[in-house]
Amino acid sequence: MILFHPRAFWSSTLLLAGLALPVRGAVDASPPAGVCDLVTREEAAAALGAAVPAGTAKNMDLPMLGATVKMEVCFFGSEVMVARYPLGTGAPELFSKYRQSLAAKPATSGYENVTGLGDEAFAAKGQLAIRKGQTGLIVDVGQARGGGVKELKAERALAALAIGRL
Repeated sequence: MILFHPRAFWSSTLLLAGLALPVRGAVDASPPAGVCDLVTREEAAAALGAAVPAGTAKNMDLPMLGATVKMEVCFFGSEVMVARYPLGTGAPELFSKYRQSLAAKPATSGYENVTGLGDEAFAAKGQLAIRKGQTGLIVDVGQARGGGVKELKAERALAALAIGRL
């Protein structure tokens, strides 16, 4: 038989109720940054090695393996782009399929594994694709240049900044 003391009940109830009350001076979690807040104009310019205009955010549809993913894109002119898109609960599988579709054609996609960013990353078609949790990122520096070692290094730097701000 469990003995129940009324004073213990009310003390516990008040303690639990107090835990649900906001603490003065506490800060609520801020909403996720807008896509153009993931990389600053100055950071985009440094990555490109030239001045860029302020970022312009756009929403776009990204066709991915027979599905359409809603993507937020920030364009810093025509040479620097940062995009964020939700992958949902099946993120590792969906990103893996996306990776495999480009890895299967390395001669035409320029596919290359990239380590040290997010949960997984690769470069293809002159862009860097990263998965961090259930979020995908695409970073492109020097779009008109078509990619290369210098551009990939710049994309890695911007991706690291963006991941830290997700």
